[in-house]
Amino acid sequence: MTKSNKDAVLREIAKDALECIELVASDAEKAQRDRRNAGPSAFASVNTLNSPEQVKNLTEAAEAQMAALSTLIKQPVIARVDFVDEDDRESTIFISRGTPRSVPGFKIAGYLTPFGRIATLAAGDEDTFNFPAGSRELAVTSNAKLTPHKTAGHWDSIESEIDLVDLGRFTVRSFRDLIESGARNSASELEALWDDDADINIVDGIRRAILTKMGLRDQPILDRFQDEIFRLPLNTSCFLSGPPGTGKTTTLIRRLAQKTDRDALLESGENTRLIDSVEDDTGHLHAQSWIVFSPTELLRQYVKEAFNREGLPASDRHIRTWGEYRSEISRDALGLLRTSSGSGPFIERSAQGYIANPDTDDVAWYQDFYAYVATDVREELIADAASLEKSTAHDLSSLGKKLAASFEQFTGSFYPHAVRVVERVRADIDSASQSRQTEIEEILSEARNRLVYDDRDFPSALQAEVLRLLEDKQVEDEEEDEFEAALANDDDDASELPTGRTVSRRQALIRLESALRTLAKSRVAGRRPSNTSLAGKLLLWLGDARIPSEEALRRLGKLLNEQSRLRKLERLERLFLRGIAPRYKKYRSEMAKVRQWYSAEPEKRADIHWRELDLVILATLQIGNELLSSIRSRPTAELPSAGVLGAIRYLQRAQILVDEATDFSRVQLACMRELAHPSLRSLFLCGDINQRLTPWGLKSNEALSWIDPDIERKSITVSYRQSQRLVELAKDIATIGGSEPSDIVLPDRLDSEGLPPVWQTRLSTNESISDWLAERIREIDSTLQKATTIAVLVNDEEEVEPLARALGERLEEINLNAVPCKDGKVVGNDRDVRVFNIRHIKGLEFEAVFFVNLDKTVDQFPDLFAKFLYVGATRAATYLGLTFSHDVPVALHALADHFEEAWGQ
Repeated sequence: MTKSNKDAVLREIAKDALECIELVASDAEKAQRDRRNAGPSAFASVNTLNSPEQVKNLTEAAEAQMAALSTLIKQPVIARVDFVDEDDRESTIFISRGTPRSVPGFKIAGYLTPFGRIATLAAGDEDTFNFPAGSRELAVTSNAKLTPHKTAGHWDSIESEIDLVDLGRFTVRSFRDLIESGARNSASELEALWDDDADINIVDGIRRAILTKMGLRDQPILDRFQDEIFRLPLNTSCFLSGPPGTGKTTTLIRRLAQKTDRDALLESGENTRLIDSVEDDTGHLHAQSWIVFSPTELLRQYVKEAFNREGLPASDRHIRTWGEYRSEISRDALGLLRTSSGSGPFIERSAQGYIANPDTDDVAWYQDFYAYVATDVREELIADAASLEKSTAHDLSSLGKKLAASFEQFTGSFYPHAVRVVERVRADIDSASQSRQTEIEEILSEARNRLVYDDRDFPSALQAEVLRLLEDKQVEDEEEDEFEAALANDDDDASELPTGRTVSRRQALIRLESALRTLAKSRVAGRRPSNTSLAGKLLLWLGDARIPSEEALRRLGKLLNEQSRLRKLERLERLFLRGIAPRYKKYRSEMAKVRQWYSAEPEKRADIHWRELDLVILATLQIGNELLSSIRSRPTAELPSAGVLGAIRYLQRAQILVDEATDFSRVQLACMRELAHPSLRSLFLCGDINQRLTPWGLKSNEALSWIDPDIERKSITVSYRQSQRLVELAKDIATIGGSEPSDIVLPDRLDSEGLPPVWQTRLSTNESISDWLAERIREIDSTLQKATTIAVLVNDEEEVEPLARALGERLEEINLNAVPCKDGKVVGNDRDVRVFNIRHIKGLEFEAVFFVNLDKTVDQFPDLFAKFLYVGATRAATYLGLTFSHDVPVALHALADHFEEAWGQ
């Protein structure tokens, strides 16, 4: 090829591409119509009463197929590649975004398949690809990245990027215009010579598109570095780092799209085996077995939109913020938060004043707590075994001897070791426990029968008294009862305890017997029940004359203590997992006394802050996974389907992915890792240390090793967002913040230098800020001649609405709106200038960004201001503006050479 036939070559590519686009779209539309018309007949062979799982699978498979067809209809193909093989045979392949369909006359491969990576190769690149007959070396001669677009019933490809061997790279604004221009007659061609824009349809080089829509940039085809990362094996744990705009989130989305596509994973038999194993274990179909965590609700919404654009159906249960997910699993799965029934040891509070250092990294705190729990559990079981060994009852002393020696001798984790020890003497434990339970029931039965014999109205009187006490806000259960409650099974009497308003006679009797148990254990221990507890008040109402004899109480107390020790052994899962909550309260109380981690105790023992809740969740997940791993290692063992272990098992997913990972604490990230099924341990994190906006967030790449010692570290450096001027500014901002300037490479594009950022001092009111912003926005509007995305960032939520109102009044003259996005919620449309609290805009990009009152940020966040500025500045693709209420702070003087006062100078 020579330069003289460049237009002919481009025209031929355009004709071929539009023909393929038309055929693929028409075929997908027909297939979609056929599936809709089929209706319920697809279920004709399935008994919906006897095979609910089959129906669910068929439904989800049908939804996935319809989503794949919708993707093909919107974007039939995204690339066209010419290549030659080792024998100089030429061929052309089209690449589709989703699962391809066969159409006559064209070869089509899905981008997610192994062959799809050919779309990442530049013209002149060579690589090896696998075919059924073996591997072959292919050399790319042309690569056209397509953007299909349908208007007025006709398909086009707009802003197509074409790379030709020996001829170079071009941007073609419209394939349809290119084809039609070739059919003009000579007179039209002569007339066209008078048109200044006659050749503007074909531009030498690659142009960057102006951002006209708020959200995540759509990048259907990744570069070679991103491509290699998303194709890493399914069972990979990876942290992907990189400067802003390098496509980290896009790579995350593409990885998940590929790793949930069975067709794209079929090359590996090991993948199929692992997928089937995890599906059987968790009960979740592989295509639905994933969660993506996002730090903010706003970013969550745009990530969800990007997933749907990828043809990957994403519901609210798949893309989560950690805050709402934490509350959900704590309440509904792990039993840590109190419900309306009164169960649950904690009440989550949004505010706290007792954690000593709210900004500390939680790892040392967690390790101290975890070690405390492990020691407490081990010492408790060893002490119980020693107590049983000293018992005068032969069955208990024999059992105690066997346990004491085994508990003392262990290697590795104590939890699975204790389970194995107890399993060896399970029959002895059950026999001893049953005999004592029978005697306990006899003593309590005699006590209640005597009460009713003496007073036939006693059940009604007891019912009324219990109801009165439950309605008394001053009455609380004794602290010691928390450990007993932790050991209680769902079928125990404790699960029937009343919570107020209505009380049955049966529930009143349970309260009475619970009070007698408390009294009996207190007598053996040489103390009295608390007069402020419900049990204590009920005993006072009962009176000495109506309680069992001293001999009966001491016998009952002795049996209850023995039964308590046996029950721990019977219910080790509950001792280990349900016992974490009361042990945390005990730990917190002890540490507060020595001012370690806590400056005081909370007002109520049940109160817990979200940072504390993270610790308890992680301990529960880690200990639970140790126990599950031990069970899985025994081929004949049956995995639990109920209780906390069953809940943890069903919480696990084949893949866990985290966007903007540096804003999460290491404890939170470790919780997420525990949710990744251990057969795969597929954990994919992406983020940028320089963009950390939380004091507790990830501070270094090395800190990841605590979360997962085997995590792979990958980085990408090609920025697709910012101009050269803004990249250089970002590097200097990172230096101010104490970080090393990132190695950022810009893609080979036209006008990559961009415009200088601008700033203005002494704008102290919303009116003066709005005047300056309105002038800058007019400059952008007159330069681009089209609406674009503009964000204004403020420091605090209460600043959003007043500034939006003042700015909106000034933008009315050019028919633009300024809208307040309170709490990160998106309102308005993409033509509007949106005002945000800076905390809500991580991960998003805009053509223009303004950050106001930056000197207040420096004063308010002396340790984090550079991070805030870095995040704000790197949201902008081309235009960046800063304002100060007073002068430029000394901390920012080093940036002065980057800035001017206006773009119109």
